[in-house]
Amino acid sequence: MGRQRFGRFEVPRVALVSVLLAVAAAAVLAAWVASSAPATSQLSAPITLWARDATLAGRDISVSGRVVADPDLSGAVVKIYKREVGESTDAFVADATVSYDQMSGNTFHAVVPAVTRSCQITATWAGNDDYLASSSWMFAGVRPKLKLVVKSATRGHTNFRTTVSPEQPFYQLPLQKPPFIADVQCRVHGVWTWFPGELGGAGTDGKSWCTYGYYDVKPGRYLVRAYFRGTNYNVAGASSPQRIVIP
Repeated sequence: MGRQRFGRFEVPRVALVSVLLAVAAAAVLAAWVASSAPATSQLSAPITLWARDATLAGRDISVSGRVVADPDLSGAVVKIYKREVGESTDAFVADATVSYDQMSGNTFHAVVPAVTRSCQITATWAGNDDYLASSSWMFAGVRPKLKLVVKSATRGHTNFRTTVSPEQPFYQLPLQKPPFIADVQCRVHGVWTWFPGELGGAGTDGKSWCTYGYYDVKPGRYLVRAYFRGTNYNVAGASSPQRIVIP
């Protein structure tokens, strides 16, 4: 039996041939597996989403988006979902149909109706033979409705009541004081700041209203508003300004 020398070792030629045949068979098998595996030539098509800044509670949010792909995808359908803060699942909103032009590409538009809380808006496209499915989401802030009522306006007693809608949930621990979620602000030299009076008393339920009572307020004209600081449920916002006169 012939032998092949490798360094200080001798290997039978039959064994060497067997090893070479095994290596060749493994290479052929690997090539066959690679050629038979399903190859994908689909490209990615990211989605971009945008909407205007914080929307007032109860109003619709107009959403625009784009499917980033070169060819004309007119007629493709993008599904729009929303999930308001405090909810655990997405809610289907609308089917947005893609339109195409050379300047802006493949764009779509949708309306998310009557939002109450800040929300997550999601857009998904199923893809096609050339492009993979894609999805994108954005956060849309929602401002609550605020109202400032002037109960009295004198130098000795100037009283305000602010209301916030929708109600802001919070978990109150024992002996914990409810938070003041809205303030009274005054515009002084072009800047919104604290109301210029001595605070005599304040109250709140921590969810929907706050009251403030001031004394020793100087006579004059004041531009005031209610200001909401923002919570996990709604973003910060302000009421419409109003003028008061302290005689």
